[in-house]
Amino acid sequence: MRVRLPARFERLDLAGSGGWLLFGLFVLVVALASQPAYWPRDTSVPFLVVWPPALVATLAAAAVGVARFRPASPRLRPVEAIAIAAVMLMVMTDVTGRGQFLRDLGIYLKAGHHFLDGAPVYLREPMTVQPVDRTDYPFLYPPLTLPLFALLALMPVPIAQAIWLAFSLCLVVAALRRFGVPWRWAVVAPLWPPLFGGLWVGNVSVPALLLFAVGPWIGASLVLAGAFKSYTGLAALWLVRERRWRAIAVGLAGLVLIAAVTLPLTGAAAWSDWLRGLELYQESQSRVPALYGFGLGLYVPFAVYAVLAAAAVLAALRARGRESLARFGVATVVASPSLFEHGLLVSIPSLMSLRPAWMWAVLGWMALPQGLTWWLGIAVIAASWLLPGTRGEHQPWPDAPELGSGI
Repeated sequence: MRVRLPARFERLDLAGSGGWLLFGLFVLVVALASQPAYWPRDTSVPFLVVWPPALVATLAAAAVGVARFRPASPRLRPVEAIAIAAVMLMVMTDVTGRGQFLRDLGIYLKAGHHFLDGAPVYLREPMTVQPVDRTDYPFLYPPLTLPLFALLALMPVPIAQAIWLAFSLCLVVAALRRFGVPWRWAVVAPLWPPLFGGLWVGNVSVPALLLFAVGPWIGASLVLAGAFKSYTGLAALWLVRERRWRAIAVGLAGLVLIAAVTLPLTGAAAWSDWLRGLELYQESQSRVPALYGFGLGLYVPFAVYAVLAAAAVLAALRARGRESLARFGVATVVASPSLFEHGLLVSIPSLMSLRPAWMWAVLGWMALPQGLTWWLGIAVIAASWLLPGTRGEHQPWPDAPELGSGI
């Protein structure tokens, strides 16, 4: 179902006055949302002191450059102004400080060490305080991942970190290329805070994005993605929507095979410990709200969260083809029991379907160190499913050579 808009709105010229209105809205949201943010982090210099003069100076320089090198169209376009503002915001957020370097990788390495030492890997009791050392956060991934992290734990820490970062960067660039991101943008995309932040903390969401990206060609990868974070397997419902039963069977068989191969190493008790650990983590979220990250559960009652998650899944099921899979990426964000910035990466295909001006605005809003603006970006993406005036011509996952045979 699409909402029928007045023709005047659908013809809104984002290259002209309408685009400058969107630029004004972008700046207003940034001004309101960045008030508690500081430059650099934990100082008394607010974002709002640094960003406006820097933006004015950069826009002025860009306008002069456009007049000099583009004489046929000498004026700065609204979409260019929004893009410049968004990129500046990305750099500010990246430089402001990202907290503990490779924090999540540290969690994985500690789990690997505990596994090797025969010590408990998963939570044994609810958390009551947020750890000072972020590598002491609980390990939440299923036991079949433990041998991998144990292998990394056997290496000297600097080598393990270097391998993980290089591996993550290569795989995420490959994922962006699958989404249809041109090379010139794929190499600078790590500036976007959800991606930069994921690389900075070493979260598995970054390399695992490739499993989502190749989903249209290798459907089994959508099932295998659940090996790390079970809720990311939500995108596998797309295979049901498309009746790709073989891909589902291959993916499930792959998970079973990995679990069976690793079972002699992990033991059956690790699986019950994992399930109990997830229950304790959920209980801990009520005592330590920081464990939600910026997940919807932090802002709304569980019933509202459940309704919104179900609505996102239904919206994905109503669409067809790769558009449906793109929406499942957004549904994964909405349904995430805890959400941190790297969790937004699966929204990239839907984000790219927006008109350029809207896309850059959402990229900028999702660059702010403020979770509510992330949800504003998700709301714009969801609105584009109903409002044709916000969508561009780019289709999710442009045609590419076959990577698989429908599995």
